[in-house]
Amino acid sequence: MGELWGLKTLDPAKSGTLIKEKAMVVENLIEVEPNFTLKPGLATSWERLDNTTWKIQLRKGVLFQDGSPMTSKAVVWSLQRALKLNPSTASLTNIKEVKEDGTYSLLITTNGPDAALPAALAYSKLAIVSPNSKMTKGGTIIEPVGTGPFMYKAFDSTTGQLTVVKNENYWGKKPRLDKIIIRSITDPSTRAIAIEKGEVDFTCGVPYGVPYGVPYGVPYGDVKLLQNTKGINVEINPTARIYWLAFGSLKGTPYHDKRVRQAISYAINRKGIAEYALNGVASPAKGFFLPTMPWANKSIKGYSYDPEKAGNLLEEAGWKLNSQGIREKDGKIFSATLYTYPQRPGMKPMAEAIQSELKAVGIKVDVRVMDPSAIEEAEGPGDMKVASNAMAMLPDPDYFLRKTFGSRGAFNKWGYSNPEVDSLLKEGLSTFDKEKRQKIYDRVQEIAMDDIPVIPVAYYNTVVVMRDYVKGFVFNPTAHDYMLNPGMYIQGKK
Repeated sequence: MGELWGLKTLDPAKSGTLIKEKAMVVENLIEVEPNFTLKPGLATSWERLDNTTWKIQLRKGVLFQDGSPMTSKAVVWSLQRALKLNPSTASLTNIKEVKEDGTYSLLITTNGPDAALPAALAYSKLAIVSPNSKMTKGGTIIEPVGTGPFMYKAFDSTTGQLTVVKNENYWGKKPRLDKIIIRSITDPSTRAIAIEKGEVDFTCGVPYGVPYGVPYGVPYGDVKLLQNTKGINVEINPTARIYWLAFGSLKGTPYHDKRVRQAISYAINRKGIAEYALNGVASPAKGFFLPTMPWANKSIKGYSYDPEKAGNLLEEAGWKLNSQGIREKDGKIFSATLYTYPQRPGMKPMAEAIQSELKAVGIKVDVRVMDPSAIEEAEGPGDMKVASNAMAMLPDPDYFLRKTFGSRGAFNKWGYSNPEVDSLLKEGLSTFDKEKRQKIYDRVQEIAMDDIPVIPVAYYNTVVVMRDYVKGFVFNPTAHDYMLNPGMYIQGKK
């Protein structure tokens, strides 16, 4: 497997998506169906006893990969450790206390009423790991012992290569592969070359490219070439992830004015970007959730491509065109650096497309591509960033909406604050009636689309590339990028 991210840690509490979704070493108490509904995992049932207390019944007869039984004692240890180790997980899941309630059940108490608690237990950073896992002196897990269909074998931190092997004692349907080698290949073009040469059997996120002669002028891309390469299968799957344009800060910058944010949104040609800059490997975003997701507000129409309206809004906000065709206000020109990162192949062409479209309405933009950690250091309040974020790391609307639009939301680096939104988010979390919750979150989405503190651009599609002898892969749109499954196998490899 050619993995698009660097492999830095094997601790599920820090890198749950790698160890749970890709390496399949650990599992969650509750799992998620492709339609975002919940299903039993290591827990067979969950019951709300009162507004803040939940009883979780564990699956009996499950063994950790070292042969020890999975009991409530081990599960409580695992959950408590993850919450202590990662404060953002504790804040996100809203868990106050976890304690044993017999050998195969536990009680979870939340900080106030929390309708999203079952979904929180599907969060990959809360995947269950054994207390017998090998750790550093500082308490970081370096050899995880889980309950999943595959078990840790070896990890080379120098080359970024993880090897897992079949768990012969897996409680569920037995895996068909004997071994999986996950190799870090962070450059999209290098991943495409590796799959083409047969150096890897499976990868995702190869360069998209665009057809010849289109407005953005990039040559024919690797997706089309690989689709036409004998011995390779390419799948393009919609997934719960969005491309957005985020601002450095809404305070003390042009973006403080809602009219400016709306103008920038109207200036973006989402259809053109999805079709050309991303070579059809995306779809235009109307709102912040995929329309097919159960909690999407179906009445939201989104922002049309309207450069004239964008110009008028900028004029209303006091940003006038100067003799060079650049917007200016109080002696300052409207200019920004637009940052993005290289690991996902759609980022740079999208940033360059937005650069061109904002230039057309008088906003001067320079594009810079660098690693995410470097962007955090370099980005200023008046800058922008093209990024990609998962909508359903927890399969509940509270996850994305609270993190993005809550005044203290983890995604909300730009400083958006709306008291009505904060009140609605609190109400949504404490409302257990499904229909009432939907109306609350519909209203949050309406306000967010009008305030537009961050701009939805396109819905992400995951490009999965496999050699044709790789069989049994079934894409799951709830995954962070992609999720392997134990039913995969090799057939006909020469």
